[in-house]
Amino acid sequence: MTALDSLLSRKPWLITTDAMQGMVAQAVAFFDARIQLPDASRNALLSVTDGIGIIDLHGPLMRQPDLISSLLFGATDMNEVAEALQEAVQRDDVQSILLDIDSPGGTVNGTPELAQAVADAAKLKTTYAFSAGQMCSAAYWIASQCDAVYATPSARVGSIGVMLPFIDSTEKFRSEGLKVEVFAAGKFKGMATPGVPLTEDQRALIQSDIEEIAADFKAAVLARGRKIPDSAMEGQSFSARNAQRLNLAGMVRSRDEVISRLRSMNAARVDTRSQASTPMKTVEEQLSEALARIQTLEADAKAREGLMAEASTQVETFKTTLLSKEQEHQTLLQQACTERDTLKGQLVAAQADVERFTKRSGELEAQVRDLTAREQDLDKRAAIKAAQIAAEMGTQVPAKITPAGDTKPTTAAEQWNRQFTKA
Repeated sequence: MTALDSLLSRKPWLITTDAMQGMVAQAVAFFDARIQLPDASRNALLSVTDGIGIIDLHGPLMRQPDLISSLLFGATDMNEVAEALQEAVQRDDVQSILLDIDSPGGTVNGTPELAQAVADAAKLKTTYAFSAGQMCSAAYWIASQCDAVYATPSARVGSIGVMLPFIDSTEKFRSEGLKVEVFAAGKFKGMATPGVPLTEDQRALIQSDIEEIAADFKAAVLARGRKIPDSAMEGQSFSARNAQRLNLAGMVRSRDEVISRLRSMNAARVDTRSQASTPMKTVEEQLSEALARIQTLEADAKAREGLMAEASTQVETFKTTLLSKEQEHQTLLQQACTERDTLKGQLVAAQADVERFTKRSGELEAQVRDLTAREQDLDKRAAIKAAQIAAEMGTQVPAKITPAGDTKPTTAAEQWNRQFTKA
C-alpha cells in the first residue's frame, strides 16, 4: 500500500475529476522521485487595498493539509482562510471582502464550516467571490455564500457534486501471492482495507454518505435564493456565460471590474456615514423645513387633483365614444342580420323556382317524346297507305298522297290535266 493509495482512498472529495487526476500524477511523480518540491514560501492569505479585504483561495482546499499536500499540490488550508475571514470582519480598515478564487475544489471535511463562516461574514460586510480560473465544487460551495459571485469569460464555474475514488488492490495482492483477511466486529468495520474488496452493504453505505453530502451541497447553494435548475447540479462545470444563464455567477471582464464595484459601494457607505454625523438642526430649522415640505406636498396634491380631473374627463370622453361606437356596431349588426334574412328568403324562392323549372322541363321533355312518337306513327301509317295506293294503281312507284290519303300531282302538267278529269 503506497502513500498515494492512502491519500486518495480514504475520504470523499468535492473536486473536479481533472484536478484529481493531476494530483494523482503529481503524487506518483513525487514518490518516484521524479520532481522537486516547490518553494514553501507563500504570501499571507489576506491583503487590504482601498478598504477591500482580498483573501486568496488557490489550489485544492483542505482542512489542515499535511506537508506533502501543501508543498506538492499547493493546497490552501481552510482553517487559515477562516482565520483571514475573521480578521477581515474585525478590522476597521476593511469595509468589504473579496474572495479571489482559483481552485478545482477540495475535501468535504472543512468545506461546510468555511462556507458558513463566509455566510456569517456576509451578514456584517459586503462579500463578493471572483474567479478568473476555476471556481469548482468545494470552491463554489464556499463562494455561493457570498453576496455576489463573478467570473471572467474563460473561467470554469460549478461542478456541484461529490466523488470518492476507491482503489481495489485485491488483484494486485493476489498476483503477488498475498491474501488479506480482516477480523472485525461489525459489517462496516475494516471497510476499504487494502487487498480486501468492498461488500455490497459497504458500497451502499459509501453511496449513501455521498448522496447526503451532495444534498447538503445543493441546499447550501440554493440557500441564498439563487434559482439554479437541478440539471445544472450534476457535477458539470460551466463557462461564465452559461453560469450566468443558469444563475450560478455573473460574468465580468476582469477582477478590476469587481473591485471597482466594491469601491463604489464603500464610497456610498462613507457618504451615508458622513450624513449621519451631520450636527442636529434646531427646532426652528426643522419646523421651517417641515412647513416647506407641507407646502410642497399641498402643491403636489393640487397638481394631482388637476391631473385626476383631466384624466376623469378623458375617461368620460372615451366612454361616450365607446358607447357611440358600440351603438353604431349594433346598428350595423342589425342591418347585416336583416340583409342576411332577406338574402336567405330570396335564396329559398330561387331554389323553389329552380325546382319548378326543373319539373316543367321534365314535363316538356315528356311532351316532346310523345310528339316524336306520334310523328313516327304518322309516318308509318303514311307509308302503309302509300303502299296500298301503289298496289291499287299497279305501279311500283309510291304515289304522292296528301295526309288525307289523296293522290297529289307532282308536276304542273298533271295539275293542268287533273282539272279536266272527272272525280
